[in-house]
Amino acid sequence: MAKKKNVAVIQARMGSSRLPGKVLMPVAGKPLLEHIIDRLRRSSTLDDIVIATSDKPSDDPLVDFAQTRGVTLVRGSEDNVLLRFNKAAEEVDADVIIRVTGDAPLVDPEVMDRLVRTLLQEGAEYCTIEAGIHSIHEGFCTFTREALKRLMTEASDDPVAIEHVTAYFIAHPDKFHIARIPVGNEHRFKGARLSVDTPADVQFFDELYRLLGVPAGDADIADVVRLLRNNPHLLQINQHVYQKKATDRSHKVLIRCDGDSRTGLGHVVRCLALAGELREKQGCGIIFAMASGEPGMEMVRQADFPLERQGDADEGEWMDELISCHHPDVLVLDIRNDLPVEKVNSWREEGILVVGIDDPTPRRLAADLLFYPPIPQISELNWNNFKGEIYSGWEWVLLRKQFCTSCPPRDNNPPVLLLTMGGSDPENFTVTVLRILDELRNDFKTIVVIGAGFVHEDDLQQFLAQARRNYRIEREVSDMASLMRQADLAIASFGVTAYELAASGVPAVYLCLTPDHARSASKFVDGRLAFSCGVLEECSNESIIETTLSLLDSRELRHEMGRRACATVDGYGAMRIATKIVEQLERMHSSNG
Repeated sequence: MAKKKNVAVIQARMGSSRLPGKVLMPVAGKPLLEHIIDRLRRSSTLDDIVIATSDKPSDDPLVDFAQTRGVTLVRGSEDNVLLRFNKAAEEVDADVIIRVTGDAPLVDPEVMDRLVRTLLQEGAEYCTIEAGIHSIHEGFCTFTREALKRLMTEASDDPVAIEHVTAYFIAHPDKFHIARIPVGNEHRFKGARLSVDTPADVQFFDELYRLLGVPAGDADIADVVRLLRNNPHLLQINQHVYQKKATDRSHKVLIRCDGDSRTGLGHVVRCLALAGELREKQGCGIIFAMASGEPGMEMVRQADFPLERQGDADEGEWMDELISCHHPDVLVLDIRNDLPVEKVNSWREEGILVVGIDDPTPRRLAADLLFYPPIPQISELNWNNFKGEIYSGWEWVLLRKQFCTSCPPRDNNPPVLLLTMGGSDPENFTVTVLRILDELRNDFKTIVVIGAGFVHEDDLQQFLAQARRNYRIEREVSDMASLMRQADLAIASFGVTAYELAASGVPAVYLCLTPDHARSASKFVDGRLAFSCGVLEECSNESIIETTLSLLDSRELRHEMGRRACATVDGYGAMRIATKIVEQLERMHSSNG
């Protein structure tokens, strides 16, 4: 009998919905695909390695990568993975195919060899590990060329076969001869996420290799199991990430927001919170669309979300182009511009789910879902002809997941006062309040937060050069929750920061940029969560001093307000909104058949 040609086909694209470009992203200092290729080359049964990617221009970087690594590259359909695998098998004339996903960097060559030998020895069509066992292995299995041909004939229109290929074998065990290999105890483990779909997964592997102390890609699987058994806390790094199933529908979400020195960074912060939940908990692909604000855009890039930036086209034309290019299932709008409601209606008529965040404009009437914090202005708006759903209240406040952990009241001696005026502080509240605090003789410490969009650095430095008190300056803080939890009280510009402070159990004094902000802040005052001095330009220095001193001088008042605030804002609004969005999507798809 002629020797069978065994070929590993790596399914890889740059256009991952949750983490674009991940296959070439450094994992423990080495490109993800390089991990996989180097491990496959240790196999004793493989005759060839092929990267099967799409013919889209976005996957062009894989051409150069394959050439430098001496690996065959085959390009085919972006959406039909089954066709792509068949083309790869034909081009290299494979008899046995080892399907390898391009996001699982711990493929085990020895186990893969066992799969190939068992497949051939038993004359099976598909071979995988034994059923009912929680194995550490992920991202590879093997099948015959003849089985692939059967899929092309019998399942060419089946969504599971088209997108996931081998999942069809498992879904139809009565149609195929399936062989399985046993898994030893040293490779048995439950609860680990060993594929790369989000930044949290990259962080997991970075820490895994750091603790193993071996070069990237050289991890022994038994050593990995021992490490995870001895250090179960490692699993918490990416345990929250949703593991998509073969039958899951992929959703794409386009988020339109801006963040600059004029509008502040609050819109970007809360949209990033929602995007994180949609990506990690709901398995959605996210694209941000932004027109202005380099600090906000950099925040999006740092979170590893793809970003589209507005060019010369006007808002409506630009959004038309993005929707035509990306075909989103969901459009999230958190903007304060003149985008006409007619445009939004047209996108909704195309079947796109439109979600509005804290929108007071007429565009809200074209939305399917609207989410608001508990603000009194909602009841005053005209809701005639609105056919969507409105959700408003403390439970719908969009906060980053770092604010989901409650904390007891602080009791620092002397008290710690946190001064935070948002990401941009357009009216320079920071220096204005610092001048007031500098005159006080009370015993307290002050932490001053300077955001990424702060444009009053000269004024700040001039003040600090002659200040009487000492001030701790914190710039572009990433873990704001931890910093807030160091404080006994805060003075803050009203906005997203107000809700973050409440979730952190920090009683606060709010200064407002606009009368609208002052009205929204009234909910905090009514609930006895905080004090508000109203619009700053109408507020006297004496009022700010009096309100601040009332908190500085009363430990009991601080603790009472902090406990009430923490109980009111639980920090899970982003999770609730993401869940609502996906539930509405599923209802739409069900009603459309």
